[in-house]
Amino acid sequence: AAPCTPPPIAWRHRPPPVPLTAHTAQRVAHRLHAATAHPRLAAALAAALIIGASLQQLATARPRDYDDAAAMLALHDRARYTDGCAAYPVPPWAGIFLRAAACFTRLVSGEDQELLAAPGDRGHLLRMAETARLRPPQPPTARRKGPVGRVEWDWRERQEAERYKAIPARRARPSQR
Repeated sequence: AAPCTPPPIAWRHRPPPVPLTAHTAQRVAHRLHAATAHPRLAAALAAALIIGASLQQLATARPRDYDDAAAMLALHDRARYTDGCAAYPVPPWAGIFLRAAACFTRLVSGEDQELLAAPGDRGHLLRMAETARLRPPQPPTARRKGPVGRVEWDWRERQEAERYKAIPARRARPSQR
């Protein structure tokens, strides 16, 4: 099969993540650097921050999906569960981590290896995010399921999944005319 060359993201199904200020990006880069020496894990967290991508989305990227010259990262979702196949802009601070991950992955495994996240990486990524004090958006206090202070790592993913489960149900209802 020919490699997928997705178009730039259109942000139709969810709002784009808020871009980091220069100061915040610098703090994030320092935290990632202090939390791990592994280029793939650091790049995965950087990509999650700039794209708002889930682990499932991050796992689709291969070294050929990062275009350093264009500063774009392609993620694949042929089922169109979240954004479809799309290319995302990469700010300079995150490009450093993605470039390192692409070089490392090519050196170790080749072009068909995961660039950002492999199936067994969830635990490593969560521990690294905790160490770096980088947490995903949290549910409103009234909707939290765990004790106060506990991080709900997959809240946004569960919220998206519930929304997508509801779509077929709405379509299946008979017309009320």
